[in-house]
Amino acid sequence: SGRLQQAAKLSKEIGEIFEGEITGEENDENVNSAIESFEQAAELFGMEDSKSAQSQCLAKVAELYSAALDPPDLFKAASIYETLGTQCLESNLLKYNAKAYFLQSVFCHLANGDAIASAQALTKFGNLDFTFGDSREGKFCTQLIECVENYDDEGYATACFEYDRITKLDPWKTSMLLRIKRSIGGDAGLDGGEGDDIDLT
Repeated sequence: SGRLQQAAKLSKEIGEIFEGEITGEENDENVNSAIESFEQAAELFGMEDSKSAQSQCLAKVAELYSAALDPPDLFKAASIYETLGTQCLESNLLKYNAKAYFLQSVFCHLANGDAIASAQALTKFGNLDFTFGDSREGKFCTQLIECVENYDDEGYATACFEYDRITKLDPWKTSMLLRIKRSIGGDAGLDGGEGDDIDLT
């Protein structure tokens, strides 16, 4: 009935309810329902030209695809983060947020075991945003890709430590970095126990 904003907000709220239920036996069903609701909300916010709200919902979709879905759809998540980063570059107010999304996209490619796609994405993002390559995010991506390509476990641990020292790694980034670490034979020191400290070094 033309009340798109209200419908979008309701879809987002429904997504948040399903997200809050992502535990127990019906985990996959709740994850998929949350993804569908956030995707619908993003589409409706987009029709209302509410770009900030649309981006928030899409970022949530990418997070669910990469961290909650089992098995994760890391390629899909990488694509969404790339889209979000590219959209940020269209706004002077949001362009500085692009680097964070591009970093997340590279993380997803690396966690997916695809160093080639990661390197291609890094080059692409550098062409889209000329400041990305020399930024902390861009340099971190470059270090991680080189470590994965060279199976350099020590270098990987050092890069993660140095980045975390200045910009604290959030739970999503930590989980992705642990996935990537496994791909270079860095299983030692990874704790699978619930509540145990996670060690990237």
